[in-house]
Amino acid sequence: MAWWLLLATGWTVAIVWAVSTVRTVRFLHGSRLVDRAGATPDPPMWPRVSVVVPARDEAKRIEEALRSLVNLDYPAFEVIAVDDRSTDATGAIMDRFAAEEPRVRPLHIAALPEGWLGKCHAMQAGARLAGGELLLFTDGDVVFAPDTLRLAVRNLLERKLDHLALLPGLVPGGYWEDAVKSYFAMLFILGVKAWAAGSASKEIYVGIGAFNLLRRTAYETIGGHESLRLDVADDLMLGKRVKQAGFRQEALIASGHLSLRWQEGVGGFIRGLEKNGFAALGFSLPFLLLVTALVFLLYAVPYLGVLSFRDARVSGYALSVLLMHGIYGYFASIQRNGWLLAPVLPLAAFLYLFALWRSAVITLRQGGVRWRETFYPLDLLKRWLGRQSSL
Repeated sequence: MAWWLLLATGWTVAIVWAVSTVRTVRFLHGSRLVDRAGATPDPPMWPRVSVVVPARDEAKRIEEALRSLVNLDYPAFEVIAVDDRSTDATGAIMDRFAAEEPRVRPLHIAALPEGWLGKCHAMQAGARLAGGELLLFTDGDVVFAPDTLRLAVRNLLERKLDHLALLPGLVPGGYWEDAVKSYFAMLFILGVKAWAAGSASKEIYVGIGAFNLLRRTAYETIGGHESLRLDVADDLMLGKRVKQAGFRQEALIASGHLSLRWQEGVGGFIRGLEKNGFAALGFSLPFLLLVTALVFLLYAVPYLGVLSFRDARVSGYALSVLLMHGIYGYFASIQRNGWLLAPVLPLAAFLYLFALWRSAVITLRQGGVRWRETFYPLDLLKRWLGRQSSL
């Protein structure tokens, strides 16, 4: 019995990796923005787009982001640049752009109302000023290629979508930074089932902070960011609310058209997950334990099987090792190091697991989440999650 159980375990893990490989490769090849929208004709009239860019203490990157936005070749758009209580030069940079470019409208927020996360409040405030038929929510560190918005709107109109989320390319850093970020990006695609975002299922949804484009009618129907005001993962939850309201949604790959440097170095990646790592698991220790068990099953057990067995039982484990490194190397090939990252997949996975546990320990120890110098009590966030789960 034990012999067959060990054989079955190896092949079960191998099947999981095989299915993941097929779905990821198909998504990466068949869901590129430039391929989907490149052959679509221009609409007779382009809808006006309001780009909402919230930022707090982003003086280092906001200038490049705003410059890329004003250089978009889209014929009808405005940029609502929201300075969310910044203590650096972010607001001054926004004002300078507004003085030079009439399409940029700055909004300065001095105080955060009770019962709101800062970013959610900033996006809601920006949306109130927006006059566009379409709303695009992005971040203050995202850089656009000139044709990005035109291709995105063309795809949204052609496919009659209500919400389009684009996955950006990650600007390469050091070797280990690229390793953990590539793993995180791969995990996101697999975790949310990005390839199935366009399905009718309301349980499969996607939202991406770098690029969430949606029709104003859909945004207003779900209650705007008022309905997300205490969601730490506001971008993903926006997608959830849109999908649950019955609107059409899709996710596409936009590397080459959209880019950002998400955290710098491994330390920056780990600190970056401090606020939302545990939050993404619903602040649930049992869920974190389950994730830990799955990481060991998928990334450690295959190696244990290869090292332990010299008979037929090794087959499934060996195939798992080949598949998991293959899919990761292929996915990471969009980074500077590409296939050179493939050998360190298990280490990248366990670094991510460490970041989750660190996020949980810090959140529980301090009794809440600290985000951009603002503290949000854990009991408040949990009550909000409970309310959202009942909807």
